[in-house]
Amino acid sequence: SLALPKYSEVREFEGKGNYAVSRYYTFPFSLFYRHKLTMIVSLLDKGKMYRNILDFGSGKAEIFKNELKKHSSEVKCVEERDNLDLRWKFDVVVCASVLEFVNLPICVRNLRHITSPNGMLVASSPMDTWMSRLYFKLIGDRKERHSHKEIMKEVHKHYFVVKYKEWFGLYFSFRGYPKI
Repeated sequence: SLALPKYSEVREFEGKGNYAVSRYYTFPFSLFYRHKLTMIVSLLDKGKMYRNILDFGSGKAEIFKNELKKHSSEVKCVEERDNLDLRWKFDVVVCASVLEFVNLPICVRNLRHITSPNGMLVASSPMDTWMSRLYFKLIGDRKERHSHKEIMKEVHKHYFVVKYKEWFGLYFSFRGYPKI
């Protein structure tokens, strides 16, 4: 199972850049939100300890940090609004439901700059399907999002995507290596 912090440890961050903190802990939302994180973990090499990992767009609650620490002793968490220092280099850059909300051309280009030459980008986001639109309507989430096709189009400009997975027309995930 995923190593997530107790809800009591992250409850204070609800609505402070981490819109959906409670959804990681509340049924039925937890099924979807936790599966998104499981998809990301499944794209990491089993048993490998990476030099460092950036959880881009994690927000202040850092819900995924404990799980990522199983794969690297150095995990840095930043919000998507934070400025990225383009001198940084990370073996793994993780984007869990963040690429659908950012300025894609600028963000993906900057993520490419901070991905080590032998590093990788691992991401998961909601798909733009009738099922996901229905889900978001049912939960009252009316945020505008980039579609999975828009995200992948931009990602392919900067990364070779070697693994791509979809889950029930709701989420997609991928693993990409930087183009040199």
